[in-house]
This record gives sequence, C-alpha cells and structure tokens, in this order.
Amino acid sequence: MIQIKLAYHAVHHWHQSASIAVIGNPFYEDEICNEVKLASLFSIDDAIESHLQKIKKLNGHFSVVIESNDYILLAVDKMRTFPIFIKKTTNSICISDKIYVDECHYNDEQAEVFKKIYCTEGNHTLLKEWKQLQAGQYAIINKKDSTIFIADYYQHKKNKNYERKTEYESKIELQQLEVQLIDKIKKQTRGKNILLPLSGGYDSRYLLLLLLSNKIENITCFTYGRSESYEVKTAEKICRKLNVKWHFIEYTDALLSRFFTDEWQQYTQQNHAFSSLPHEQDFFALSYLKSKNLLPKNAILINGFCQDGIAGSIFEPIIQTDVVKYINNKYGVNIDTSEIENSWDGYQHWFIQNRVSKFIINSVRVYTYFGIDFYLPFWENNWIQFWYNLPMSFKIQQAFYNDYIFKNWFEKYAISYRKPNYDTTLKYYAIKKIAKKYLPKKITKFIQNKNSQNINKDANNTLFLYDAIYNKLNDTSISKNYKINDIHALYLLQQLKQLFQLK
Repeated sequence: MIQIKLAYHAVHHWHQSASIAVIGNPFYEDEICNEVKLASLFSIDDAIESHLQKIKKLNGHFSVVIESNDYILLAVDKMRTFPIFIKKTTNSICISDKIYVDECHYNDEQAEVFKKIYCTEGNHTLLKEWKQLQAGQYAIINKKDSTIFIADYYQHKKNKNYERKTEYESKIELQQLEVQLIDKIKKQTRGKNILLPLSGGYDSRYLLLLLLSNKIENITCFTYGRSESYEVKTAEKICRKLNVKWHFIEYTDALLSRFFTDEWQQYTQQNHAFSSLPHEQDFFALSYLKSKNLLPKNAILINGFCQDGIAGSIFEPIIQTDVVKYINNKYGVNIDTSEIENSWDGYQHWFIQNRVSKFIINSVRVYTYFGIDFYLPFWENNWIQFWYNLPMSFKIQQAFYNDYIFKNWFEKYAISYRKPNYDTTLKYYAIKKIAKKYLPKKITKFIQNKNSQNINKDANNTLFLYDAIYNKLNDTSISKNYKINDIHALYLLQQLKQLFQLK
C-alpha cells in the first residue's frame, strides 16, 4: 500500500490536479507559475524523462508529486524549500511533507551528525524509518515492486563545459545577470510590501541596492541584536543614507526568553521535520514586530541568503586533496567516500545539499510561520551557476565578489563599510591555521571559548540565550563552548526524545 499525505499550508498550499500535486511559485521559461499553472505543465501520460526535463527548467521554490498507473515521481527544488519525506516498511510506503513518529526508532548515528552540522546528513532523518529528498533530487517509486530510486537532477557544481572568462568578462556577465535577477524579483514582489532583513554584512546590502537602483519601492528593512553592535550601527547608517524605512529590534534578555514560550514550541515542532535545526534568530525579531503591529500587510520577505557562500566563503585558501578527510576534520562527520566527488566541487555540492539547504534555507519556515511569503533571489538558476563556474582563484576569500560589490555598488552609494577586522582576518589566516594545527587542543579550545564569550563579538546577545538553554539540559556534564547552534541542537534532540519517547 502506498499513501500520499501532503498537508503543508503555511502561506503556500499544495494544489491537486488529477494525480498531480504541486506547491510553490517558480519560474518556467522566465514566466512565473502559480500552483495551477505549475500543475498544468505536467501530464500523467508523459514519460518520466519528460517530467524531469521540465523539473530541471523550473527556477525557484517548488515541490512536485506525480502519480501514474505504474510509478510515483517526487521532486524538490534546488534548495529543498518544501521538503518531501518517504517512509518504507515491509507492507507500505508513505510519502509526506511531514514525518509521523508512530512505530519509529531514533537514529543515534544521525543524532551525532545533527549535533555537529545542525541537520541530518544525506537522505537520512533522525528516525531510521524515514528518508528525505535532498536539494536538487527526485525519486521514482515503482508501484508494482515498491522499489525506490533517488538521484540528483541537479548538482551544485561548475558546468563541465563552461569557458573560463577573464575578470573583466565575468564582471560584464554578472551585470547582465543582475538585470535578469531584478526582472524576476519584480515579478515575485509585484503588488506586495517587501520586508528585508538587513545586517552589517555585504549580501543584504548588495540586495538592497539592487532593489533601490531599479526603483523597487515599498521596502521595510529590519535589524536585530545588541544596540551597540557593528551589525546594528552599520545597518542604521545604511538605511539613513539610502532613506529606507528601518526597524531595530533590541535582543534583550526578556525578548530572547520567548525561546521557552508556547509560541516557540509550536513553531519549532512544526518546522524541525526531524532533520533540520529550526532557525531561532529571526524568530524573536518577527515575534516582536508582530506584537507591535509593525509587520507590513501583504508582505514578502527577500534576503541575501548564502550569496557569500556561493561567492567563495565556504572555501579555504588551502590545497585540498582529500575532501572526505577535510569534512571529518572540520565538522567531525564521517561520510561515505562513494557519495562525494573528491574535489572542492564535491565539497560544495555536499555542503549545499546538507548544511545550506537543510539548516540555512529551512529558516524560511520562520517567515511563513508569521504569515509572510518569501523569495530567495540569490538562488536563481543562472545566478548560482555563474558563481559555481568562476575559477577558484576568484572565489578564495571572495576576492572577485568583494571587489565587484565595493567598486560597482558600495562606493557609488557611499556605503562602503567593511566588516570589523576584515583585513587582519585575511592577513593572519595562515598563522591561525598553523597555530590550530600544532597547539595542544586544550589551548586552542580555551582560546576559542574565550573568543566566544567576548561580549564585543556577541551581536545578538546569544551569551544570555546559551546559558538559558544550557540550564534546561538534563545532562549537566556537557562543557560549555558558547556556540548557540551547538547548545540549541542538544536541547532540541533532548526535547524530541522526551516528547515522542524515542529510543
């Protein structure tokens, strides 16, 4: 027996047409599709390859479930925006956008992975019986023999046939892509009020300038954290300079204490999906804005998620010959060597399918929880492929990206504020790596903990939240490292085991 249970309805809803179910509003051949139009692209009479060709062309946020007489085809977008899960037992298969815990067993191995990268790895979840599709994947379920085949229809790697361009040629191409990007943003945000989380970094600042330079209005920015932090001060200066409406939400102890309220519990239980750590940072800001009636009506939130990552921040200036070893050294996670290409490209694909899509992109759930639509423009197909195709020398320390946005955007609008210690961070990178390699672990751990407890680096008052969560742990022997996601992961796993009595 095969069951299909699709219940997600936060802002976006599943649309059912005959035996085809879809969700999302992606672009197809540069035209935006609502759910009805998206469903109309597919026919159960078409061959599987025809479905896959159309899925590859879709650009944006979507998931698809197609049932024919012989098979069921499932697919998620290149970011896994709307997750799909599969549970297979001896006599049944369940396809769902939500995991049901009945008769399931805790996956201890994936729980250890979760503690380190804040999500499960590969197609696994925290429950042994449930699997999931990763970003850019599809599955074929054979209805006759109940076999399940899962594969990538897209990989987050450079195009093997790309032609290497000079720095000048790359800048010209990027300017052309900006025009295409803005056109898509206009179509996605038409008639809506734009909500933009603005940090002191570069990605959200770049996105804001792209909007303003193309006369996109109805923008409200918001920034959260400690009032004296660099992030807040920089965001305020930017909005004043550009004359943009701006809200600041101070992350006081009282506000962060909402982490332990019923509202937080409801949000987190709806959105961890036994595979992703729920995003806590924006939750407090949006909760505050909602309580003060400051959230715009008919709003769509857009942000600069991961632009720095695809521009090169995920890479280190080292000669890497063993990616599996690198992942183990960096995250303490062992992965199957057959599942990853032993190159920086292979690492990038692994990193985006896991840490980015399951942990970072999953944060769109916090927006929809508060009734706000979303669009992630920096994950447009041609846009990400441009950055993947750049030579590694352009991507190390984001050399090309930082040079481009400062010279072509930030300096032009007189908002070329650099991050604190930007130059010294690059200058002493090699020294820090050597020290970390040869100093005793006790010393490096002591230094890291001291840095984590530096109040001047605590932009979001996470030292308070860390201690508050730590005090809720059953295991008091756990040593503190003051990394908020580490303690949050431990707390969530504890809550899940208690709530669902998992063993």
